Amino acid sequence: MNTTELNLRKQCFTEFILSMSEEEFTELENYAKALQQRKVASKSKPYPWAPTLDEMRSVVAESEENYRHGKFIEEEDMDNYLDSLK
Repeated sequence: MNTTELNLRKQCFTEFILSMSEEEFTELENYAKALQQRKVASKSKPYPWAPTLDEMRSVVAESEENYRHGKFIEEEDMDNYLDSLK
């Protein structure tokens, strides 16, 4: 996950918290405290995928191979296709 994605997630979560009622916020606060005490947060896996260097290289190599062989779609063509499904 890059910095932009992480910042967007933080912003969305902040907006979610700000929209909560006092009751909902208290419940979330209690849950967060319980997580901190059990140190569950440190055991969780990175979101959504933490590729190894080899996995990342493999994905990039596959993408480059597909591009060289014309196995891709332009953004405008994809937009037109998605619009046709509506």
